[in-house]
Amino acid sequence: EDARRRVVPDSASSPRRGRARETMLAFFYVSAFVVGAWAPFVWAHREVHGAVNPAHVALTLFNAVNLLICLWEHALFLHRGKIRREHARLKRKHGDRALPKPLCLFEDISLAQALSYEHWSVIWSQYSLLDPSYADQRSFGFWVDSGNGLVTLPATLLLSHAATYAGTSSYFLSTKAVAVAGIVFNYQMLYGTVLYFCNYRLNRYDVGASRGSVATVIVANAIWIVFPLWWMAVCWDVLTTDSFAALR
Repeated sequence: EDARRRVVPDSASSPRRGRARETMLAFFYVSAFVVGAWAPFVWAHREVHGAVNPAHVALTLFNAVNLLICLWEHALFLHRGKIRREHARLKRKHGDRALPKPLCLFEDISLAQALSYEHWSVIWSQYSLLDPSYADQRSFGFWVDSGNGLVTLPATLLLSHAATYAGTSSYFLSTKAVAVAGIVFNYQMLYGTVLYFCNYRLNRYDVGASRGSVATVIVANAIWIVFPLWWMAVCWDVLTTDSFAALR
């Protein structure tokens, strides 16, 4: 029986003694969530408009990923004490500016863990090794992302829905209202990301980190700069033309 049990990896989650059929790679659950929050909008767009629009596909995919991050940001606030304690433990074991191996996304977890805010607090415990802001509830990084989790979740869903269905006479919001909301929402994400990255560099959290770790931070933040800028450009076009042609 013991030979059939999973080896418990180093993470903040509770010990996992389920059999192989009871666990899956965390990345599978993450991918399934993102596809589930994205594919219905792509399918609905094709059904309503008779086409698959590349800009719509890319921007709603970003929104699906952002929706996942919003939920993780809920875990950041709700389990801030556990994150702080687990970060201290990981720092003692792995050192500062070094991510553990394997990362939590490449560990086996149960469905119950995949549905648990407490389990996903491990994301922040591990990321705090690169930027300790997330293990400190007094920091800008902690509060900007905790706030984002509440404010941007409904806006993310609204924008994906509007990008798919808005523009018809029966839609509950006007074209210009959607465009203005999209510009404000994405500007807020862009502004917060730029300030966060400036905070990361000013506090020299990159010093002593590996190139891979620094690249992880840069790429993660670049996504939340490029796509909000793209969304703002699309929403500006919608506002000035009173049309969703760019997404159709």
